[in-house]
Amino acid sequence: MGLQIAGDDVVVSLKRLGSVSVLVVRGCVDGRTAPVLREHLDVVVGDVVVDLSEVSFFSAAGAAVLSSAGRDVRLHVVVTPLIRQVLHAAGVVGRLDLYDFPAEAEEEAAAARPLLLVG
Repeated sequence: MGLQIAGDDVVVSLKRLGSVSVLVVRGCVDGRTAPVLREHLDVVVGDVVVDLSEVSFFSAAGAAVLSSAGRDVRLHVVVTPLIRQVLHAAGVVGRLDLYDFPAEAEEEAAAARPLLLVG
């Protein structure tokens, strides 16, 4: 799957799909573990898929990390209905591209990459 880093209650895996970085997050994202997610988002560039579909708890601290990272890279975030509610309550929904399924986000991220034509 690529690089995997665990912080107390969260595991973030990084994989590449062509030119797209995919972060798969599992576990609990709260004030204590949000810095682990931030560390991963600090090293990726371009369009990034953040798959939160296996997150058991997601707090406003995680929303703040996504919001600030969304200024530097384009985030395609896979969410559950509860995570969507947290992001909406935190007021960051407008800054992120939200998806219900990982394949949908990955396809959209890959399509967003401009083609360089040399002729």
